[in-house]
Amino acid sequence: MSKKQQLGVNRDMLTRLLGDDPDIWGEKKKDGIDISSKSTKMKRILVWPNVTFDIERLEQDSYVQTIYKMIEGLNKIRKDLWWELVLPRTTKDFILFSKFENVDVVQVKWPQNIQTTRGHFDKFSLNTSFVKKDIDTEGKMISAHDGIEYKIRRERNTTIGKTSDNNFNIHWKYYEDEVNWNFKDIDLVFSHLPDTTWNLLNYLGNEWHHLPPVLGYCHWFDVEEVCNWQYPAFIKQCEGITLMKKCYVNTESQKKLVLKNAKKYFSKSFIEDLDKKIEPYHLPVIEEHIIKKLEKPFIDSTGKQIIVFNHRTKAYKDFKNFILKVCEPLWERRQDFKVWIPLLDLSTMKEIGNKTWKERREKNNGYIDDLNYAKLPEYKNAKPELLTKLYHQRLSKCKVGYSPPQTYNGWSVATTDGMMRGCPFVLFDADYYHELNPTADTFSNYDHAIKLLEKYLDDDKYRDEKAQESLDYVNRHLSWDSTQKSIVRLSDDIDSVIKSAPKANVDGKAMTKVLKELKEAGSMTKRELITQRWGSGIKYTQYRRALMEHPKVSDKKQRISQYFWDEEEQARKDEDKRLEEIKKIKKNLK
Repeated sequence: MSKKQQLGVNRDMLTRLLGDDPDIWGEKKKDGIDISSKSTKMKRILVWPNVTFDIERLEQDSYVQTIYKMIEGLNKIRKDLWWELVLPRTTKDFILFSKFENVDVVQVKWPQNIQTTRGHFDKFSLNTSFVKKDIDTEGKMISAHDGIEYKIRRERNTTIGKTSDNNFNIHWKYYEDEVNWNFKDIDLVFSHLPDTTWNLLNYLGNEWHHLPPVLGYCHWFDVEEVCNWQYPAFIKQCEGITLMKKCYVNTESQKKLVLKNAKKYFSKSFIEDLDKKIEPYHLPVIEEHIIKKLEKPFIDSTGKQIIVFNHRTKAYKDFKNFILKVCEPLWERRQDFKVWIPLLDLSTMKEIGNKTWKERREKNNGYIDDLNYAKLPEYKNAKPELLTKLYHQRLSKCKVGYSPPQTYNGWSVATTDGMMRGCPFVLFDADYYHELNPTADTFSNYDHAIKLLEKYLDDDKYRDEKAQESLDYVNRHLSWDSTQKSIVRLSDDIDSVIKSAPKANVDGKAMTKVLKELKEAGSMTKRELITQRWGSGIKYTQYRRALMEHPKVSDKKQRISQYFWDEEEQARKDEDKRLEEIKKIKKNLK
């Protein structure tokens, strides 16, 4: 009798999930095939998003780009991470992460409004989330609006913990790609939205029996200096951070701003806890996006050079003052430039001052250039990689970029985008920009900014010197690949936070029993463990930690956890080897 038959579960369903590889089922272990060669000490990470951009253009969201860079960087130095990446559902195909074999994109309903996102938590959407396109057994697409979501949710809740074919047949027959959080493992939550930390942990613990530790990243804080919203989420953000082991912020300057504002609401001991947990983490750029050599700046047929403002056109980016106090006076003095504003949002900003955007665009062959490739008809269905490439190519042709005063003291991806493409930027004189590029020219007021921009427009030699200086700084300090300091630090923090989670006593009754059965079986899925040995209501995280720290137990790099017993302890040896390689990298970095 095969192992599949012994288990008493729906063979067809599990085969669809796990494949029909004999190694998975332990059917060839006796023939000398080492199943541990395909397994490792996996670390499984659930990523909670902070999407603030147009959901239908997810590829352009700064959070999406950030987590993409992190996963890509980590994959270059380790092979033991699996990512459950929660993202909003879209009407368009989202393929940005498809090149990664260790990523599941879990699509859920998500609000478009930034303020609403702060307090949003929809457990019902999470209960019926899907990893990829929804297809029935006949290959026909199933609409989420046909009552399927409710039906599936109801059927699953009545079948968890049961192992007969009849109970699982209906559920998996129609929706094999539905996410079942009970049958997944979560070693770590990497939350980019601290506002909902408690909601997420409560949901995972009470509904799915996960008790993972949390590593955080807060890209934005609702402090008084930044927003004038009716219900700012700053208090909830701080409370969420205290539930984390560690929380990154963009800059040291941003951390200081948070601690200053926290004094208005919290006790001294609470602020001391925040101070210990908040750490600056600068966002590197991708090596492949860095230009190899400077390109000659573009000058159009009318002799106009390009100044770029590639930030969002919001109040916290001082956009109104940029137009009225920098561009308008500069245009009165000279008309040999255009200002490229790729993210100009006319829906929220019809005009500034006493002029419309049409007037600024047309008068005297005006200076406004709002080219956005994603909005052009010919690029309507273009792949994200092409749009990014076109954006980068045009950045390389710009004469100079402008980085404004900003109220939230954060990192400026727009600035590093320009720097890595050989476009020098003039920066507002502030600590958060000094962290980003200490060699750049800075301005303290708008008149000073105008003088600097004119210098770059008039002096090609000086412009190229500053461009090369910025490019060199990117290569030395801001690339994932050039120093690896940032990615190694993230890798270390992932390991340390995961290890901080409590683990079950390996000599306890439950663990002794499961280790004995695992050794006899050769391999077991998590589903087999919780439904046949322990029961679906057990708080499983502590047992997961004990299993992964056992020298003879490993996990497989696949969607559903698969535990292996390995007498040779190959996974542990591989883990030791990985840690030694990281040590060598650290030594070289010093």
